[in-house]
Amino acid sequence: MSETHTQSAVTTSEPAPAARPRGPTVKQLAVVVVILAAGIVVTALTSDVKKVSEPGVRLVNDEPVLEETIGRWTGGPQEGLSEQERTILPQDTRGARRVYKDDAGRQLSCSIILAGRDVTSIHRPELCLPGQGWNIDSEFVTPLTVTTAPGGQLPVMRMNTTRPVRLQDGSTVPYRSVFAYWFIGKDRTTPHHWERILWTTRDRVLHNTNHRWAYILIHSPVVLTSPQDDVREAETRAVKLIEEFVQDLHPTLMMK
Repeated sequence: MSETHTQSAVTTSEPAPAARPRGPTVKQLAVVVVILAAGIVVTALTSDVKKVSEPGVRLVNDEPVLEETIGRWTGGPQEGLSEQERTILPQDTRGARRVYKDDAGRQLSCSIILAGRDVTSIHRPELCLPGQGWNIDSEFVTPLTVTTAPGGQLPVMRMNTTRPVRLQDGSTVPYRSVFAYWFIGKDRTTPHHWERILWTTRDRVLHNTNHRWAYILIHSPVVLTSPQDDVREAETRAVKLIEEFVQDLHPTLMMK
């Protein structure tokens, strides 16, 4: 049998493919209807939240406060939100920041952002640090030993970062820093943005309550003591410095 006849026989012996229906199936339409209905219900339940929970940090005249002296740390002038933050964030957002030095001359900075009624007041630092020139090289949760925290440990989100710095000779070197942050709500603390959103959504829907979250962000430079100094060891020292600071900071943030 010729090749042409063989191909013809195979072709005629195969059943014609069934025509595929156009448009969504009944099952797909049902899923879309359920999603839309759930969205309508959630919107109806959360569009007019009446109750705002107490903040998880101590306030003075409804403003977050960073003490000038914290343990052996001495702070510079307290500043509020920057002009850029005031432009971007809702009007009832509050903030405070200071640069601190200890008795050995080591330095770090600390800031608090406190939400108002609008949940967009709080955002992850991962969204703003790149806009300030920082590259986030790695990010993970690490526990800090803090005696006043539940269980004696405070989990924080740690970010190892670099930012290029141009020297006078035109060359560029990486400037390294460690950032650490965590979120504080009423009787709740978490280093995870998703967990904060989950708690917020649940309580808005089930309890008609809007959490007034705050997040604490601490920035410690990575100091290399010599050209031969190991970067990872220097980052570990920066984290240790943050831990020492938070040990003194944490009780000053608590509600009195």
